[in-house]
Amino acid sequence: MKYVRFESQMPCEGTPSMLGVFQIAFLVRDEHATSPHDADQINRHIEWLKTHLRSPDLHGEDYRAIFWFKDTAHEPMQRIWAIKPYIEAYGYWINVVKSWNPGRIIYEDGWQVAAKPRRGS
Repeated sequence: MKYVRFESQMPCEGTPSMLGVFQIAFLVRDEHATSPHDADQINRHIEWLKTHLRSPDLHGEDYRAIFWFKDTAHEPMQRIWAIKPYIEAYGYWINVVKSWNPGRIIYEDGWQVAAKPRRGS
């Protein structure tokens, strides 16, 4: 199975990873410069994702885990693709990263996995 991650070019403090699309979407939605229309569009998709995606509580070293969509998670990824242009319009580029091996998987559900990157990755 292939895994897909939407990530920014902003480092995630304390980890070797970049901030994911959710953190950037919240940032753009809440910025003063974001138009009400754009904030509403972002929020509409974020609310759907918050309702339909599990957000497991990771503890200890697991906080470094990175979330990836399974390539079969069509509906959630459509929501991400829908907010991506709004995020990028405010200067935050979102990269789409694909991997066959995202790391050591510590959480999995029907749409996503949380994986700890391998050392040196």
